[in-house]
Amino acid sequence: MSDGLHIFREPTDPEAASEGDATADPDTHPDEHAKRRPRWPGAFAGGIAILMVLTWAFGLVALTNGLFEAGVGLSISAVLLSGIAVVGGAVAVIGNWGRGWGIAAIGVGVLLNPVVLTYILGSVGVL
Repeated sequence: MSDGLHIFREPTDPEAASEGDATADPDTHPDEHAKRRPRWPGAFAGGIAILMVLTWAFGLVALTNGLFEAGVGLSISAVLLSGIAVVGGAVAVIGNWGRGWGIAAIGVGVLLNPVVLTYILGSVGVL
């Protein structure tokens, strides 16, 4: 059976497969797990992007409740976290280390950056 979707590898030697010998399959390598690319840099960048959004939300809540120093501090922290998320996402995309999370981190880090979002809303006329 050489065509179609192959989910499981078929053993090349039926006698070795019945004995449970994993070395009979020439496609399996003992260091196959070591060749996999790590995905944590992309997930880390995505987590930083989510943390940036939460930090800015708490900063806006603090500003609306009259806590000016805390609100400004959290907003500045959100801008810095946005930069870290964009750089981490770029590293993840370029290195193919969790590319999906990296693209999401770049998108969130750029579009929901407090400075960029304030500029966009100001140019549209909302602010």
